Amino acid sequence: MVVASTWLGLGHSAGGAAVVDGPGGGLASWVEVSVATVWRKPSSARALDAPALADPVSIGRWLGGLSVPERLGLDSRIQTQVLLGQEVFVLARRGQWSRVKVPEQRGSRYPNGIIGWIPTIQLSAVPPRGGREVIVTVPDAMLYALRNGSPSRARLLVSYDTELPVIRVARDYLVLGLPAGGRGAIARSALQSVPVGPVSGTAVAAAARLFLGLPYLWGGTSAFGYDCSGLVYSLYARYGLILPRDAADQKRAGIAVPLDKLRPGDLLFFAGRRGKGPVHHVGIYVGDGFMIDSPYTGASIEMVPMTSSTIWDEFAGATRIPDS
Repeated sequence: MVVASTWLGLGHSAGGAAVVDGPGGGLASWVEVSVATVWRKPSSARALDAPALADPVSIGRWLGGLSVPERLGLDSRIQTQVLLGQEVFVLARRGQWSRVKVPEQRGSRYPNGIIGWIPTIQLSAVPPRGGREVIVTVPDAMLYALRNGSPSRARLLVSYDTELPVIRVARDYLVLGLPAGGRGAIARSALQSVPVGPVSGTAVAAAARLFLGLPYLWGGTSAFGYDCSGLVYSLYARYGLILPRDAADQKRAGIAVPLDKLRPGDLLFFAGRRGKGPVHHVGIYVGDGFMIDSPYTGASIEMVPMTSSTIWDEFAGATRIPDS
């Protein structure tokens, strides 16, 4: 995949011990659950978050059991999320937790990757093994366990944008490599080869429509729930372009576009002080004056006339991502 922007590394520490935070720093590990939530610290997780801390993770049961006030409580607790098979670097361990760096999710605050905590049980030191990689292109897909080389029982539900290597191709399914040396099967209809080359803004805008009605999730980067910049990040990642993780950095990763020149896939940014302050929100232009937006906790992803948005008076400019 192409990374849209890069930053110089900085040093960090964990638990009082010096940790090198830079290229190659930490122990490479891979997420072995459908989606791992990256917490600000081990104590951030509440008793009611237990379904999100297990292996396998029960993401649907977790989110389905949270009230709006309980979801609002995640704002100060979650950094981001990481999908099955993605690489992280373990910087330190404390009890049943690992302090990790997520190298693909970068920004001005975390130039070498967002840092937070994941339950160690959700990580493996053994990467997925196989050949060419494929990516999930539907909102979610069932991964099946294998019996005598063929799909048998449903094992776990994986998210859009999950990327795994191919071990074997069958007529209706692909056998894929999983972390920890595992294997699983997903229907061929849910998968495509990882794209290489220019990113189509029209394709990004079309993919955004897949998630209309999905409830907002602070820190979310999976089809089980997105925040505003997580949705943008995931949509572009599916087409092979890795953007910065947060809205303010996403604005700086592109080229400014005037409103009368907007094209589908362009990003619309919003900031405090009537658009003059720090950027805090991003939406996706989809054409004909409409944008798709993951607005806030308690709401769902929606398509609205952009100038009718409740925060249009905070509009801070539009950006086109290079190669799109």
